[in-house]
Amino acid sequence: MSEKNDNNITNIGAADAAQTAATATDGAEAAQTAATATDGAEAAQTAATVVDTAAATPPRRRHRLKGVTFWNVVQYAILALMVILAYVPMVMGVQMSLKNTGQIYANFFALPNPIQWGNYSKAILELLRPLGNTLYIAAVAIVASTVISSLAAYSFARLHVFGKNILFMFILIMMMIPGVLTLTPSFILMIQLDLRDKYHGLALFYIATSQAFSIFLMRSFFEGQPEDLFESARLDGANELQSLVLIAIPLARPIIVTIGIMNLLSHYNDLIFPMLTLVNPSKQTLMVMLAKYAPPQQNMARPDVAVQTAAYMSACVPLLLIFSVGMKYYVQGITSGAIKG
Repeated sequence: MSEKNDNNITNIGAADAAQTAATATDGAEAAQTAATATDGAEAAQTAATVVDTAAATPPRRRHRLKGVTFWNVVQYAILALMVILAYVPMVMGVQMSLKNTGQIYANFFALPNPIQWGNYSKAILELLRPLGNTLYIAAVAIVASTVISSLAAYSFARLHVFGKNILFMFILIMMMIPGVLTLTPSFILMIQLDLRDKYHGLALFYIATSQAFSIFLMRSFFEGQPEDLFESARLDGANELQSLVLIAIPLARPIIVTIGIMNLLSHYNDLIFPMLTLVNPSKQTLMVMLAKYAPPQQNMARPDVAVQTAAYMSACVPLLLIFSVGMKYYVQGITSGAIKG
């Protein structure tokens, strides 16, 4: 009996020992798992830190430009050279206009020292009357030409008239005739109508010669305007003249400014016909005056080249001002005429 009890005690002790060993083993495994989890957390934190650092660091810029070839560089270099060459005459003109004639002949490329601002005051006083004549004639011609061409262009674009396409072809044929060929007939007609040496005679010539091109551009622009606008106006009781004045012309402002600027350039720079028609010196236009302008120089037989150059540079200022004001509409008119829709 006592032996049996001893065996039971021994078995109980062995079981306790086995349980204790199992518990220790589980503890070790738990400790190892915790350590592994700790290492994983630290690794994850380290990775997150690296990612944040990489995101915060700006990417390195590549110095090599994609898509730029040797021929692109050559093309840009040629364009830059052409721009520089285009500005060289203007820069040299400004430089000459700020010198006196002696400085120009002594050292052409030297900077003006001292600057001769008096050249511009002398030139502008001589230019005021011819400039006023030119702007007056050009303004009358541009306004009248715009009114007439808008009426004709709207008729070609919106009215359904028999034979209008044939008439428009004749207008296109007129655009193909060089202006020099019509110079002599126009001069003879002006003499027969007693329009020589008169402002409105020259203005009528400009109105007639600018009609074909103006009608062509405005017709193309009117055709691109939405038809629904004009249908709605007709349903509301508007006639064709009201549709033109209230709808077509306000929408055609860019092309009207474009035509006005192009006609102004043509009238402003015209030399031959004003020289033939305007006899009175007080009625001369700016180009005629500049062609004959030779201001005298003190104690020298040759003209004052510096004042001449100042007059040429001053004559460019009105066109520069007009271009700076109307360039936005000019570009819109050119692009709208090139792209329909």
